[in-house]
Amino acid sequence: MKLGKLAVLCLVWGLICPGLLYGQEQPKEQAIDEILVETERLVEEQGRITVRSEGLPAEVEVITKEDLKTMPLRNYTDMFRRVPGVRVTRYDRGDMGDAVAFRGFTSGHGYQVAYFIDGVPMNMVQGFTGSGGLADIGWLIPEMVERIEVIKGPFSALYGDFALAGVINIITKKSDPAPSLGAYGGTYGIGQAVGVLSNESWQFSPLKFTPFLVWEGYNRDGYRDNADYLRGQFFNKLTVPLLQGDLSLRIHYVARRFGDPSPLLVSEVQAGRPPTDAVDPTDRGDIGYFNVVLNYSPTEEEKGFYGTLYFNNWQFTRGTTFRPSPQDRYDDRRNYLGWKLFYNFQPVEQFSLLVGNDLRYDDIKCLHIDTLKRYNILNWRKEYHIKQLNTAFFTQGQYKPFSFLKIIGGLRYDFFNIDVANKLNPVNSGVATPGIFSPKIGVVITPYKDINIYTNKGLGFRSPTANEMSPVIGSKDFNLSIPQVDTWDVGINALVFDRLFFGFNYYDTKLQDEIWYNPATGLYQNIGDSVRSGFDLETKIFLTKELTLFGSYGYVRGRLKNPLVPGRYYIGGLSPNTSTVGFEYNKQFNSDHRFGVDFYYVRYSRAPVTPDGTKIRPQYDQFLSRISYGYKNWTALMDVFFSPRKYSTESMGWSSAYNTFTFWPKPSWEVQGGLKYEFN
Repeated sequence: MKLGKLAVLCLVWGLICPGLLYGQEQPKEQAIDEILVETERLVEEQGRITVRSEGLPAEVEVITKEDLKTMPLRNYTDMFRRVPGVRVTRYDRGDMGDAVAFRGFTSGHGYQVAYFIDGVPMNMVQGFTGSGGLADIGWLIPEMVERIEVIKGPFSALYGDFALAGVINIITKKSDPAPSLGAYGGTYGIGQAVGVLSNESWQFSPLKFTPFLVWEGYNRDGYRDNADYLRGQFFNKLTVPLLQGDLSLRIHYVARRFGDPSPLLVSEVQAGRPPTDAVDPTDRGDIGYFNVVLNYSPTEEEKGFYGTLYFNNWQFTRGTTFRPSPQDRYDDRRNYLGWKLFYNFQPVEQFSLLVGNDLRYDDIKCLHIDTLKRYNILNWRKEYHIKQLNTAFFTQGQYKPFSFLKIIGGLRYDFFNIDVANKLNPVNSGVATPGIFSPKIGVVITPYKDINIYTNKGLGFRSPTANEMSPVIGSKDFNLSIPQVDTWDVGINALVFDRLFFGFNYYDTKLQDEIWYNPATGLYQNIGDSVRSGFDLETKIFLTKELTLFGSYGYVRGRLKNPLVPGRYYIGGLSPNTSTVGFEYNKQFNSDHRFGVDFYYVRYSRAPVTPDGTKIRPQYDQFLSRISYGYKNWTALMDVFFSPRKYSTESMGWSSAYNTFTFWPKPSWEVQGGLKYEFN
């Protein structure tokens, strides 16, 4: 098994390659005052002219590579758990279905949040789900990440399709200070090896390129039967200086195989069925993902040309069983390519104008069939061949008429050409050519240093799907309007006495065409327009340079405006309250010794799981912690996760067929640890 040998390959590679270059003298990292770094990130960016997301008139949370070193992590979803108002759903079924949702959006497939990595859109348009928009980023590991931007709301003209709740923009590293090798293990058969080959001082001739290579092997047996997961990946990035900027070439391949144990009924587990059971041991999946990305950006100043070219190939197969339906098999084969190009004009310090173009072309072949043991076909449900072209022109301007006032405005026009070949019902094939304008406007007022007051209004949208335009059963409609969201915000953030950070944001959102997964039919259906309003509250107390206390609270009220069935106005799965509280302690005792503790508690309140609100799933909460100790080039760490509720998990639904809750059982305790060595 080639993938199974990858962990050993990473270990050998990591030990040999850094040693070949060990003789080069490495510069010492300059000590930076953590509080000053936090201050700039939290408040100082929003009031100035900048293309960075922190300058938007919106609630923007930034997660840095330094943050990722200290927080407890099992997979990419844990990177977002401490963001105010965010609700994470982790299924432990390979890389499928995990979700990061906020602002009252609850989709398990991410179609309401637009994901980008290095400027590349990660949401899958169309495809095998009724809503589209699946974002496959489960391969992401902290060793790759420079920073993550969580932009709440559709308030940047740079982003279009699927930016309903907002945007998650991820930037990968161009280099690391030194090569490193890490080995990790944990409960339920976790084993991981990660090798990083990079050094920010390396510049190899003749082009003076700097390498950043991350190779990983990962294995997990899983808590439940048939929950095994195997991943191998090669993330290769080279950066060269060019003109007044940096040109980066990224070539990445990741392959995964996983079991899909499917949900159990809460009632049957309460009656004695082991929570570790699988529904069908033949429920399995595999994904192959290959991508090539070319990025260019200015090095020192923000003004100038920015460009991204990309090609992605995604191959997916999965068989899964949702009782009482037979086993579903999904096959998806797609290529998509495109670019994002823009120029930032900044003739004077008080003004900037960004002008650009997006283009994306998808070629998709997907099918959905009922099977027995994955390969015995019982019934053909859907089969499509879809070609979709999306092009957009956008502009965004910023102006500071006074030192305390910044005005931001943006406009984006997206055009779609969607060619759907419905293989099971050819008469429903056709072409749709919808278009949409999405304007944005906002203001930032900085009455005093370290205080920002902001407000905004914007429109977001998602592209229509083949299921909506060309159903297998029913009439076609290729004149559908693009579902859109209209939203506004008002908020404030402040840093008091350089020790107390406070942030508050209120929002109101109106969404056309709320999509809900109906477990009785196994289909996604439109249940009407919806309204969401709520607020996020966040605070951080920097008691000392080493010790920080933090907490957040989010509240949201969501309702269907004109439900198709009277009284069914609840949004299924929407937790009205989310909260987090914890602390970080990181101490450098001398040049050789480091010690850190990160501990926090997260809670999601009870939530209705049916539109009539009669079925309420229980509260879910979890404790997460990391303890780390470093000595010279070595770092040891241990992560502990505790979930106190036996029959409550992040991922719960309702089965009308069995009149009980469904859930993906999780263990009460998960523990993992590891050791990392840096070759500097």
